[in-house]
Amino acid sequence: MLLNTVLALLGLSAGMVLHFRWHPLRRAFSESWDLLQLRQAWVLLPAFCLLFWPQRSRSVAEWEIWQELWPDLLREGCAAATQLFHEVAPPWPLALALPLLLVLLTVRVWRWPYRYAERAATTQQKIGLIGLSSSAMLWLGIEISSWQVIHPEWVETGKLAARSIFSALSTAGIQVWLAGLVVIWQAPRAPQADTDAVNALETTFARWPDVLQLGAFNLLWMSWRDWSSQVTGFTAWLLPEFWLLFATLPTAVALSSGRTPFWLIGATALRALRHAFPALLGSLISAVAVMMLVSYATGMILSVSETYGWLGWGARGLSALVLAMLRVWLCLTFILVMLRHGFPSVSPALPAR
Repeated sequence: MLLNTVLALLGLSAGMVLHFRWHPLRRAFSESWDLLQLRQAWVLLPAFCLLFWPQRSRSVAEWEIWQELWPDLLREGCAAATQLFHEVAPPWPLALALPLLLVLLTVRVWRWPYRYAERAATTQQKIGLIGLSSSAMLWLGIEISSWQVIHPEWVETGKLAARSIFSALSTAGIQVWLAGLVVIWQAPRAPQADTDAVNALETTFARWPDVLQLGAFNLLWMSWRDWSSQVTGFTAWLLPEFWLLFATLPTAVALSSGRTPFWLIGATALRALRHAFPALLGSLISAVAVMMLVSYATGMILSVSETYGWLGWGARGLSALVLAMLRVWLCLTFILVMLRHGFPSVSPALPAR
């Protein structure tokens, strides 16, 4: 039975390769893969975070009866693929770096008031940044100290609440940074490609008020996701539809001027979704299929290797690396599709081939 499953996986994998070879949007899939090859280090951080991300475990016998698993795999694949519109990597423990970035942003806004906007930040905005940076550093100190010290219950409760807030904010920042990076990659501002990541970070800093509001939006759906993690049936499909409805929002924030009200950015995102929806749906269907296939293969490998001690840890690391590569590749593809079909004015003309 296991041999038949392996042969079926090999056949499906070959079919997926041919599928992407003749896909109508193969240019976007191909170019996002090229970009990922140029920035292979991007895969390491998501892979590291996936090691800490809880995964649903199944026995080998359950994996072999794939006829009974495919409805759950379809739902999980849809959720995983649509989630990439808003979260390319699990926020924990990447969120631990956010306090340092907030301090850097606060210093730069105070020292160079006209660097990120035509007008200097107001006193209320500067005070708000100081308060946010101080709160983030306090939370970071509590997180680090909790590795050695057992805190009172009220401190632990506050720590978990702050972790949710800063995880949502870091997710927003990463997604806006990644969209800005793709924009710069399409139309380079400088001949040195090594500065693209820094330029994208500056772009994200320039939109920090919008990123904060996007973080509040992320906090809503992340809370919804945690609440509905054990829900099945029709309710389990609502969150992927919500992710799809606001798929273009992070990209719209990355393309905003930094002075546009957030509700206008949301309206722009919905208009872009209307234009890009057919192409986005075509890429999403393929993403769900490959997500299901890779999730099934990695889940089967992990279940088989669990009984072999150190081999299980190696298989877990390899699975995290494969899933991280897949997530980054598909996320870059989605951003390219959104830029070219939903925001065509910011995308350069496609070269003749």
